[in-house]
Amino acid sequence: MTDQPTADTITPEELADLRRELAGLHMTMGLRTCLTPGCLKQYDHFATLTGGQLARPEWSGEGWRQVTRGPATGSICPEHVDAVTAHLPRTVDLPNGRWMVACACEWMSRPQTYGGLLRPLWEEHLLLATGQLEAPVTLTEKLGRLPLEEHTEESLRELYEAVEDTEHDRAETYDAAQAMFKVWDSHRQTLGGVSSAIAAVRNMRRTSADFLDHHDWAVDRIDAYLWAILIGWDDRTLQEVAVGHRWDEHRIKYVRRMRGYLAPITDPQPKEDQR
Repeated sequence: MTDQPTADTITPEELADLRRELAGLHMTMGLRTCLTPGCLKQYDHFATLTGGQLARPEWSGEGWRQVTRGPATGSICPEHVDAVTAHLPRTVDLPNGRWMVACACEWMSRPQTYGGLLRPLWEEHLLLATGQLEAPVTLTEKLGRLPLEEHTEESLRELYEAVEDTEHDRAETYDAAQAMFKVWDSHRQTLGGVSSAIAAVRNMRRTSADFLDHHDWAVDRIDAYLWAILIGWDDRTLQEVAVGHRWDEHRIKYVRRMRGYLAPITDPQPKEDQR
């Protein structure tokens, strides 16, 4: 075994070299590069956090932003903050074990088996959207149909991959349609039950007011509030009730909004004209 240098044996020259190496290592570990593809701007992360001295003025962290979620995490330089924000990506987990990347501009990638492919796909989309990359011409964009004898192994592979993606997309669309139908049917039945229950309460109140005890639902503050939401006052009566119970304009707006929420499931809706 070789003897390790100690504070007594190390020379001033060796100590200076060690300090330079540590300083270089600190700078390497502390630098963050912009996540925009092709951008080489960097900032000193450690110096920004600790308020330390910057080795270079261009390594200032002022204006930099962080992306902590999605397939492309990292730092954004001030020059590209607006572009990345407009095309901020998020990961979409599909039910068949594959993934997609969805952009804030509503662009979505094709389903992928490997999640590691999402970031390159988004980076390509960002470059295309910002005009830094020209979109390649695909076979579907070429005029006419390529004769069979002119096909190459690469062009056939592209067609086979498109067919495979179409098969996966068709299966996913079918599964998604089934899932949406089940959710819609469940909500339809739930809302049907809610509508029947509220209709029963509304009928009881109307019957009580008209035939049983001739109850005036506008006299009591709580009764007037419930009638306004469950059945609804006309505008003139609502203003009178509001004055009698000292409802301010915010309470009137709130009552009308709650009544608006119930109206689609309690009141008969006009049917669209069938032509």
